[in-house]
Amino acid sequence: MNALAVALGGAFGSLFRWSLSALLKRADAPLLTASVATLLANVAAAALLGYLMARPNPDARIQLALATGVCGGFSTMSTFSWEVLQWAKTGSWLLALGYLSATLVLSLGAASAAYMLANK
Repeated sequence: MNALAVALGGAFGSLFRWSLSALLKRADAPLLTASVATLLANVAAAALLGYLMARPNPDARIQLALATGVCGGFSTMSTFSWEVLQWAKTGSWLLALGYLSATLVLSLGAASAAYMLANK
């Protein structure tokens, strides 16, 4: 049953991620809009995970479905890494470093803020 909870959560997270990318997609700036979608997904998943981890005594199966499944399916380190490499490959070093920095700072900030808010 735990595997099913993770699988269902992952399916929903992946669908949310795909929907966000489709919603923001622009043909005239594919890498930029993909990077914005990835940034938003990673920050939102970090915030949700921060909130979930702050909850006292959560139901184990719900925690697996939401934290491992939804957050794991919604966030994407692999796509983020690929997009940073693409920015660097095109010579857009400032964008690559800015995107890298923004993702790390905003994701850690969102996780911390959500964790602190959940503990109030």
